[in-house]
Amino acid sequence: MSWTPYRQLLDDVQATRADTDRDLAEGTRPPAVRAAVTTLTSMSNSRTDVLRAARDILREHSLADLSMRRLAAELGVSPNALYWHFPNKQTLLAALADDILGAVAIPPADLPWDERLNLLATGMRAALLDVPDSAEVVSSSWASGLSTKAIAADIAAAAHTGGLSLRDAEAVSTAICQLVIGLTIEEQTRAQMERLGVIGPSGRDFGGEFADGLEIILDGARTRRRS
Repeated sequence: MSWTPYRQLLDDVQATRADTDRDLAEGTRPPAVRAAVTTLTSMSNSRTDVLRAARDILREHSLADLSMRRLAAELGVSPNALYWHFPNKQTLLAALADDILGAVAIPPADLPWDERLNLLATGMRAALLDVPDSAEVVSSSWASGLSTKAIAADIAAAAHTGGLSLRDAEAVSTAICQLVIGLTIEEQTRAQMERLGVIGPSGRDFGGEFADGLEIILDGARTRRRS
């Protein structure tokens, strides 16, 4: 991409600045200068900055509040500036999903295959629980096909390395990912309802439900491997 338009834009701002010192001193800027400065400022916001701001909105508010307009306001730029990194909101959510799950550590290759699956599953759940509404973000991003689904591939690879056929390894990955995402959506939705006072505490042990469900999946994988 050519930088010529942006260099010209900078030149225009610098050329106009001499004629607008009085306006700037009074706290105002002509519309053309204001738009130019906003565009230049947006270029300093990296993809990482945008994703970090999106995470902060989820932590402080909810997925319903994560709009391109609000995200731009948090970054101090115009909404159009975000399209420098993401062409639409769905691609932003897909990148956010990959970023959140990118925090999951890959277990050492010398560990038993079923222990590696356990660590990947618990790591995935922990990464989602760290960011409110993130399970819903991941679910929609996976459904759209825009996300890389790298964690699913890591789980399948660990199962396949342990001796399962590729088809069975992918089935185990699907079962684990759907357990983690589905149960975490319930847990995060329930937590939000309780915070808002819509309902009282459920008394559910989500951690226990996850551990029991995961053990059933792993038992099935071990049995399939032996056969």
